[in-house]
Amino acid sequence: MDPAEIDTAWSELQGRWEDDAAHRAFLARFADLDALAEAGRRYRAALEARPGDPVALRWRDEVVKRATVIAMAQLPRTKPPRQLPPRLRRALVAAAFAATAATVGWSLLRMSGVVGAPR
Repeated sequence: MDPAEIDTAWSELQGRWEDDAAHRAFLARFADLDALAEAGRRYRAALEARPGDPVALRWRDEVVKRATVIAMAQLPRTKPPRQLPPRLRRALVAAAFAATAATVGWSLLRMSGVVGAPR
């Protein structure tokens, strides 16, 4: 958007400062993050000139919300990692436990001399 257009729209908005429809119309002109940053600067300047102005606070917060929505929409979407079905996962854990128990048992038997002791 042309800076002169933004200046004109901002001047018109200041004349209708208490009108929510005017603020909505002003923000409707800003569709991307760069443009919303400019709108945010305008509201921040209004707050610096009139600290605590409830209208400027409200619409500055609206700019932040809109920018957040746009930024979140631009994040890349990824599929979650594929997981094993619960039954298969339980079976694998049980198999690992059984293999460990068998190895420990066999080692104990060999150490006790019940099964061919190492020489």
